[in-house]
Amino acid sequence: MSLLFSALRFALVVYVVAAVALYVFQDRLLLPPVPSVTDIRSGHHGDYEVQAWYPSGGYSGYVVTPDGREPVGTVLVYHGNAESAENKQSLAEVFVRVGYRAVLVEYPGHGRRPGARTMRAALAASRSALSDARAQWTGPVFLAGESLGAGMAAQVVSGNESAVAGVLLITPWDSLENVASEKLRLFPVRWILHSPFDSVDALKHYVGRVVVVGCEQDTLIPVWHAERLARLHPHAQLLLLPGAGHNDWFSSMTTDRWRDVFCWLQVAPAQ
Repeated sequence: MSLLFSALRFALVVYVVAAVALYVFQDRLLLPPVPSVTDIRSGHHGDYEVQAWYPSGGYSGYVVTPDGREPVGTVLVYHGNAESAENKQSLAEVFVRVGYRAVLVEYPGHGRRPGARTMRAALAASRSALSDARAQWTGPVFLAGESLGAGMAAQVVSGNESAVAGVLLITPWDSLENVASEKLRLFPVRWILHSPFDSVDALKHYVGRVVVVGCEQDTLIPVWHAERLARLHPHAQLLLLPGAGHNDWFSSMTTDRWRDVFCWLQVAPAQ
């Protein structure tokens, strides 16, 4: 009996230590170190221009602009975790081809941007990007986020509904709490998470267009999270990619699929 009691006490101590560690170190788990990437070369890239973005004096990402024509609007692109703005050049090209300026938003502690690598800092930077973009340029502003970036984009909409022309959420969660609860079933995730990052709640007052892209083979954020997010928003359109996983969705986006996305968002291509 004494041995059993000791084993139970040891298991309880381990459980409590693990729970405390999840609370204290969750930013490190959600925002792991970013692999080194090559900076996007500034200047001319065929049919577009790339420049580092310094809206308030500090580096905040990149601006990718159609070459030789005035952009018809702006798309803010929010990247996922274990990524940086440099990873999103291909996505920027999609928006530039239809005449939009793409701003590749960087979070503190990622890529070339200094600062604390925390969810709070990433969200603050994401919100600032919207206000900075609106102060710098005219025209409609759309938000596009992938994975963690989709969660950031949804939070940015909250309180800024009238400033956002449309939202594209790629491989999103419905809430971070729901995803974490699936993966950490033994722990009281609701009490451990600093914020639930609830995208459904963040979008509840938004009456603009929302497009959700879900991958049926997604093992990191299972597709039912994207389906629930789309189902609970009255204006959302859901695009499912049957053979795609979390990290290879881009290669499944055909010209026709992008055309559908732009149609649903009411993105107006440059004439």
